Amino acid sequence: MAGEMRDPEFRRFYEEADIEMRVALEVAKARGAAQMTQGELARALKTKQQIISRIEQGAQNVTIETLDRIARALKGRLQVRIVAS
Repeated sequence: MAGEMRDPEFRRFYEEADIEMRVALEVAKARGAAQMTQGELARALKTKQQIISRIEQGAQNVTIETLDRIARALKGRLQVRIVAS
């Protein structure tokens, strides 16, 4: 993997996938902490349960606006950080 990370295209793909999975995990954790089912969250967002499932699997592109709506539906707030690498 170390050799592959030197390839800029591979590294970009890897980092994008990592971000998608971290977002997916955060949504799933927040939903669990709020003791909400995917269906309940979907109803609160006026969307389908399948969309929530795809978000939590990292298989759905999610906008900042959608993440903010999810956070508010879970009685939370969205927080974004940029950290030095």
